[in-house]
Amino acid sequence: MAGWVIPWYGFSSFLLGLLLFWPLRKLILALSINRHQRRIQADIDDADRERLRQRVTWVAAFIAMTFAFLYNHFIFFRSIG
Repeated sequence: MAGWVIPWYGFSSFLLGLLLFWPLRKLILALSINRHQRRIQADIDDADRERLRQRVTWVAAFIAMTFAFLYNHFIFFRSIG
């Protein structure tokens, strides 16, 4: 029974992480842009926006994948035993 659990755990965790990544990146990017605009008291240019987007992409990927693997670990191995 446990032979299918590990590959399915990895696949489903990765898939959940991908599904969480896009809206999380948009949310963090919007918050970062607003915070940066408030800090400099002006609109940001395209170079700053691209720099923020690159940084937010890595942060969102880390958060989404970490949450997905921890959530699936709790769900899979709690129900199996």
